[in-house]
Amino acid sequence: MPASIRLSPALFWSLTAAAAAALFCRSVIAGWPQAGGVEGRLQEIVLVYGTLPRAATALLAGATLGLSGLLLQRVLRNPLAEPSTLGVSAGAQFAMAAATIHAPALMAFSVGLVAFAGGLATVALVLALTWRRGLEPVSVVLAGMMTALTANAASAALILANGEYLFSLFIWGGGSLTQQSWGPALTLGFALLAGLAASALLLRPLALLGLDDGAARSLGAAVNASRFLVIGVAVWMATTVAAEVRVIGFIGLAAPALAALSGARSASWWPRSSAPSCFG
Repeated sequence: MPASIRLSPALFWSLTAAAAAALFCRSVIAGWPQAGGVEGRLQEIVLVYGTLPRAATALLAGATLGLSGLLLQRVLRNPLAEPSTLGVSAGAQFAMAAATIHAPALMAFSVGLVAFAGGLATVALVLALTWRRGLEPVSVVLAGMMTALTANAASAALILANGEYLFSLFIWGGGSLTQQSWGPALTLGFALLAGLAASALLLRPLALLGLDDGAARSLGAAVNASRFLVIGVAVWMATTVAAEVRVIGFIGLAAPALAALSGARSASWWPRSSAPSCFG
């Protein structure tokens, strides 16, 4: 009998990415301006300001959410932690809905700032509810999911009570990659680069936070300060995505898991790494 062929996870995802890239190239070629004059100019506008920004925004939003989820998983030592399960995205959406009704000047000033405030308030509530239990993984996820459900219900109530103003926000809050410019892609690109830079600067605290708090303190780590700083960076990245493309759930949970299954497991990052491997 012929030997069974085993496809490694890394090869599988590489082939999947290649197939996705091929399909995208096909859509770009199909939308490439073929005619001159007004028709060709319209095709060029759709391609340059619609198709290409949408692809860039999708890639950057996914990468930003993936990095945000990875940081939250590491700092909370919880493989289920990510912006959706901690209520960050729901809090950002509620803050934007409330600001649209009661403080539109804030939305005009900075949508990202409003989203960040909402996400930060939500994750602060989750941490406060679970702090006495030592941020147990199950407790954190349950508190996050309940907080997210409450924030989503509050957002729905606001939208229903102000339907003439916010009904479009209900659809808008479901997440959309439709773009008409490069602005969101540039914003997400900056957020991703800033998050990567912050992660690189925090490599040692992140490695120590993978240990228990007592061991981390004995090695000189400022546990609470480091934890809050990393959570702040992760929340900022997630709410930046929410401000630009609205709520896209569970990418922050799936991306680190798929990366680990594909062999990108590092003792400095993955929540399950053991104490000896962190320093070996």
